[in-house]
Amino acid sequence: MPSDDKYVVFKMTDQILVTDGYITFLTSAALPDAVVIRRQDKFASPALATYAAMIGLVASEHPDPRVKVELLAISDYFEHQAQLAADEGYKLPDL
Repeated sequence: MPSDDKYVVFKMTDQILVTDGYITFLTSAALPDAVVIRRQDKFASPALATYAAMIGLVASEHPDPRVKVELLAISDYFEHQAQLAADEGYKLPDL
């Protein structure tokens, strides 16, 4: 059965403690709802491209111009990641 213990995700703004050459992470600050999709995964490119397209679809129909701009920027980010993954993807996913 797959588990969520291979990767842990933190926000870049979260602080870490470095003492005596050791890095300490506060695991309570880990994001419990984060999922890691690595660009080297052969399936990452289409997954990220689909995600970008769905965000773009919602953006195109959103009535608030500010939200539309923000969603389009997010869509562009994930489309760029999809393009990078298309070049980098070479392996099947693992747990």
